[in-house]
Amino acid sequence: MHKLQRFKRFAIAGAASLALLGSTLVAPALAPAAQAAEGGYLVGTGMYDVTGAVAENGAFGYASHQEMKGLQQRLYSRAFIVVDQATGQRAVYVSVDTGGVFNAVRMKVLERLQGLYRGLYNGNNVMIGITHSHVAPAGTSSDKLYEIAAEDESLHGFSQQVFDITVDGIVNSIVRAHNNLEPGTIEAKRSQVRGITRNRSLAAYLKNDDVAKYQDTTETTMDQLEFTSETGEKLGVFNWFSTHATSFPMHWDLYSGDTKGYAEYLYEEKFGTDPNLEKTFVAAFPTSGTGDMVPAAGNSSSLPEFQGTPDDYYNVEKHGQEQFDASWQLFNRPGRQVAGAVDSRGRYVQFKNYVVNAKYTEGEGDKTLCVPARGFSFAAGGENGPSGIPGIYEGMTKDTFRVRDVVNKVDQSDLGGLVRFAFAAISVTGQDPCQAEKMVLLPDGQWGWASTVEPVQLLRIGNVAIIGVPTETGTMGIRHLRESVEKKLAPLGVDTVIFSGATNDYAGYVSTREEYAAQHYEGASTEFGPHELGALQQELDRLAEAMVSGTPVADDALPNVSTRWKTNRPGVVFDDKPPSQQFGQVLTQPSAQYHQGQTARAVFRGGHPKNNLRVGGTFLRVQRQLPDGTWEDYLTDRDWDTSYRWEREGASYSRTTVEWRIGEEVPAGTYRLVQEGDWKNGWTRAVSPYQGVSNPFTVS
Repeated sequence: MHKLQRFKRFAIAGAASLALLGSTLVAPALAPAAQAAEGGYLVGTGMYDVTGAVAENGAFGYASHQEMKGLQQRLYSRAFIVVDQATGQRAVYVSVDTGGVFNAVRMKVLERLQGLYRGLYNGNNVMIGITHSHVAPAGTSSDKLYEIAAEDESLHGFSQQVFDITVDGIVNSIVRAHNNLEPGTIEAKRSQVRGITRNRSLAAYLKNDDVAKYQDTTETTMDQLEFTSETGEKLGVFNWFSTHATSFPMHWDLYSGDTKGYAEYLYEEKFGTDPNLEKTFVAAFPTSGTGDMVPAAGNSSSLPEFQGTPDDYYNVEKHGQEQFDASWQLFNRPGRQVAGAVDSRGRYVQFKNYVVNAKYTEGEGDKTLCVPARGFSFAAGGENGPSGIPGIYEGMTKDTFRVRDVVNKVDQSDLGGLVRFAFAAISVTGQDPCQAEKMVLLPDGQWGWASTVEPVQLLRIGNVAIIGVPTETGTMGIRHLRESVEKKLAPLGVDTVIFSGATNDYAGYVSTREEYAAQHYEGASTEFGPHELGALQQELDRLAEAMVSGTPVADDALPNVSTRWKTNRPGVVFDDKPPSQQFGQVLTQPSAQYHQGQTARAVFRGGHPKNNLRVGGTFLRVQRQLPDGTWEDYLTDRDWDTSYRWEREGASYSRTTVEWRIGEEVPAGTYRLVQEGDWKNGWTRAVSPYQGVSNPFTVS
């Protein structure tokens, strides 16, 4: 098998990056660990494939009718479990390589775990986070708003196939972590990583009253938990850092884990991870916050001042490498051992008619949350994924909105005025005084398109706590929530609070009161109005107080997660081929010779990848010839440097392409490309495997 292709390739660049980070990666003073729980911990990690349908399916994140046409990197669910041996209490955290995990997925996962473990794992102690890759399979939400956001070119936004694979993968990663439980230790490490992200809504951020309290305009905290067995075996690492996984742009059409998937890959290659093994080293990079934070490296489709290079791979690898380097520096320095009791509190909160106490409304008295709605500036998109809709821009408020744009004077074109007029006419009945400064564009709550029941959760592992909220939270919002929970949990010896955003469900954004008033993309996407952040802080404080007092919490209600009436895109009817060809036949052979830095490519007569999702398998292999003439696998579709691309030819033919971007560290030798798939017989409906093998070629 291959040996650290990209890790070696970036050794020099990584060293330079670490030298740079040496001045920005700041280790704070570590407080003494809480008193160890008698008996210590059992720890277990596990991972499982969640790649799903890799063609003719949408992606969630950009809401741009992205239809995916293949696979750049296989995707996984990664889980850790910690058990307090003194009490038997346990905590589960799962990180999924996806754009969003929705209520429907979480409820089904909990249902499956109930059947397997009879309450051992439940809504209190199972937290599901995400990497928030915007180029991962979509189609798992029961909410109409997010079904629309996930639509492919055929306007289908739900996929039972992807839903089932996602649930299966999450459950199986937890099962593996459970089966791997053994005595072990946990180290907590924290640093401040500066210079690799930037605030995309700086004007809104600077309106916060407490800006002067903080050095940075983005959330720079990197938190890391490392798991080691009693015998000294490294079991896994989980790293939380706030950034958008949007370095692949909105026109990208191959599924990938984006920057966080790349960082995970670098770690797991270093430790020889085999995701098909029950027990293997697991490296997860779930998002902390996203909100107003984007990679400083940009992407090729960002607005000009946020744009990266035209080379999408370079943009992704740069920001992924930066996260890996900072994490690796943490990994190689002493941390502190986590010690203390394990506990958890989680509940579903009914935000409809939810009353926010005056303590949390910045002097505005008791307030009731609004019916969910999106503002006009939501339609503008973020700087890293602009919609380009004429006449629509960030900062459109009720006070400044005019069809002719005579107040803001940002776009006074005739076309811009016509678009604003049309949108205003559609949304006129959706305006809501509760939404304050928000000029409502999409009254999705009024239309029943968005859930009003959302999960809020706290996990405690000794002196470490993890916050789980369902929103993309901005820089200042993260600080407010984390600081509040730290104060509430201080009596238990908790001194480190990790923030996990867009967790357990996806419910849009949340901004501070001041940012909301500015109505940039984040404020316009804050569904429940100007005091939603206050509601989250109130709920987290209540969970923390219940944890301190040892009292249980209960759900207000359960979300409606029925997918019964969802329509799937029609599946594969049959696969066909010209009479003179065979499935797996090579249509275009690779060149006879390549140099490092070039891309080897072969085209095959294939079948539709939805015939067999190849969970735990591969659609491609790069094989190397050994001295005795036999062939060994060098790379598969799990590896970063390979791509599998599918395209329809006519009504029922498929052409599949295998690509290998040959790294500078690849040893000279003879190689070949292999494509594996399955085709469906139109007469018998039988699905049969095929394999295509290219001519050999040399790399020099």
